[in-house]
Amino acid sequence: MMKMKNQGKILIVTCLALFMTMLDTLVLGVALPSIQNSFHADMTELEWFLNAYTLTFAVFLIPASLLGERFGRKRMFILGVLLFTIGSILSGFSDSALSLSIARAVQGFGGAFIMPISLTLVYSVFSVEKRAAALGIWSGVSGLGLAIGPLVGGAVIEGFPWQMIFWLNIPIGILVVIFSSLWIPESRGSSKPFDVLGVGLLGIGLFGIVYGLVMGNTEGWGSASVITSIAAGLVLLLIFARRSLKQAEPMINLRFFKNRNYLSFNLAGFWMSAGIFGSIFILTLFLQQGQGFSPLQAGVREMAWTGMTMIMAPLAGLFINRLGSKNILIMGLVLQLFAMLYFAIITLINGAHYPFTTLLPGLMMAGAGMGLSFTPLSHGILTSLAEKDAGEASGVSNAFRELGGVFGVAIAGLIFQMGSAVTSQEQFADHLVPALFVCSAMIAVGLASSLFTRTYKIGASEEKGEYDEKKGVLAN
Repeated sequence: MMKMKNQGKILIVTCLALFMTMLDTLVLGVALPSIQNSFHADMTELEWFLNAYTLTFAVFLIPASLLGERFGRKRMFILGVLLFTIGSILSGFSDSALSLSIARAVQGFGGAFIMPISLTLVYSVFSVEKRAAALGIWSGVSGLGLAIGPLVGGAVIEGFPWQMIFWLNIPIGILVVIFSSLWIPESRGSSKPFDVLGVGLLGIGLFGIVYGLVMGNTEGWGSASVITSIAAGLVLLLIFARRSLKQAEPMINLRFFKNRNYLSFNLAGFWMSAGIFGSIFILTLFLQQGQGFSPLQAGVREMAWTGMTMIMAPLAGLFINRLGSKNILIMGLVLQLFAMLYFAIITLINGAHYPFTTLLPGLMMAGAGMGLSFTPLSHGILTSLAEKDAGEASGVSNAFRELGGVFGVAIAGLIFQMGSAVTSQEQFADHLVPALFVCSAMIAVGLASSLFTRTYKIGASEEKGEYDEKKGVLAN
């Protein structure tokens, strides 16, 4: 165990890097209409500005986690920050929709190293009694990045070119690299061999499925390219799964999923992310294109959502000791489900035109629900397996959530685009309602998954033995 002084410094520098990545999650949202006008982009290209980042992020989370365990967490963490910063520079200098999507993919590649390794570093340096509180702070900083993302994006778009939202990352990235070099000691975990073929099968398979979902409305669901893309993606993922089960040290230990707790928390995280990020994507556009707010006005209004996330995430970490991860997660998912249904119903009744005070309760419920969900998801997954597997568990869980976000954005965009073209604010509202109901359904699946988790409180699950792969449980 490291000295408390070093613990605090490691928490600061990892949270600073996390803040930078989470800021970019929603800072781009309010800028999408401006980028759309700049590049004359359609809805499909807007989806790729988001999915190029999240898909790359999700695919490389697990390989990045394993590289950190094998070659050094500090070294790979700094590499991730450098890649994210370079991707930010390239995004700011992009002159086409394609170049921006590629630059966003570079950002996602860097972010894949930052999130899981920062979580593993925080988890490994704090004692059992203090981990939930440390994870609460980690999640709170994540919420802070989400909270001010729309506001920062809106303020920048009002007074500067949209490229500035990416250049803001450069000084943060430089500071993180400097402080990481000074404060973080090198550490390693398990040294699994790096599976290049496995990464290829997983990455190409996921890309094929997402490409088919995103392009279905544009090229037609019966088109050969869409059917072939989805089918090929599924086949490659099946090959990856079968190959993993036969390997002595697979990239993803699928036997972990025999653990009901681990499986249920991951499924809850996937479906929560699908519903919440799918809805954020279309609601951000609705505030500007459906209700006519400027980017800054939209960003200020979204603070009601993201600000609640920032407030509730640390509180969730503090209450895990008393209530357990399961109970807090269920509360968070219930609030998110109610919020999505509320958004859909008020839009169905009122159309595009209703005062912000009508929207406010739903935004606050959604934000509070997100804040209550992040910490118990991380805590529940990490305490489901033996501590030696924390790095891999972190990578897999974050990959599940990011893939959920990719899936949710693709499905929300798909439902939104169905039917007639959107040419007015009222038509925007008409298309928004079914998309929100679908997002509600995805969150409901996540809620159902959370009911199968076990309620672990601090100390009851973390003082544990090795993972029994045959039984899929922890052997105490």
